[in-house]
Amino acid sequence: MSINLNNEEFNGKQAVAIFNNGEAGVVENVKVSVEKKKADDKENAPDYKLNFTDASGASCNNSFWYVTEDTQYQTVAQQITKQGKVLKHLIHAVYGSDYQFPEYPNAKAMLDGVMKLLKEGLAKSGTFRIFANYGTKEYTKKYIQPRSWVPFIEPMSVDIANTRLTASDLDALARLQEDTYVSEGATATAGDDGDDW
Repeated sequence: MSINLNNEEFNGKQAVAIFNNGEAGVVENVKVSVEKKKADDKENAPDYKLNFTDASGASCNNSFWYVTEDTQYQTVAQQITKQGKVLKHLIHAVYGSDYQFPEYPNAKAMLDGVMKLLKEGLAKSGTFRIFANYGTKEYTKKYIQPRSWVPFIEPMSVDIANTRLTASDLDALARLQEDTYVSEGATATAGDDGDDW
């Protein structure tokens, strides 16, 4: 067997751009786009994703699934209410707070209808201001994300002095850090692999 370190497989990975450089809080000039699940996506992939891209081109997203059954934590009705609040907030950010919704016959029609409206409206919209966090203090996440509850988005036309996007007692503003463990008496030295050169 021959090994050629010039081959692509031995190249290091490109650095990953992190949304807002990993800083939680208000993020300005964010582009938003809608992505619908494709036929070749994994079965449990979200039905829709909203992608939020900052001025540097780094992105994060919110995922949406059709509400079909009770979960361990919420009934279908509770999930519809929670999802409906987020969807209404998104539409109002794009179309204005006076927008009147049609009545939807079920949760699937609600999600499909709102995502279609968003896709159409976002094509004509500018950028937005969002609030990003690391989940809640009780359930802190490893990766930065748009806040999962209302309010989390507003058009850039809202004067920053009038923004509703402020940190709450729930917001986790720091990344989840893994615990490090060093056994008693052990010392760690970077690069020391025991070989005597």
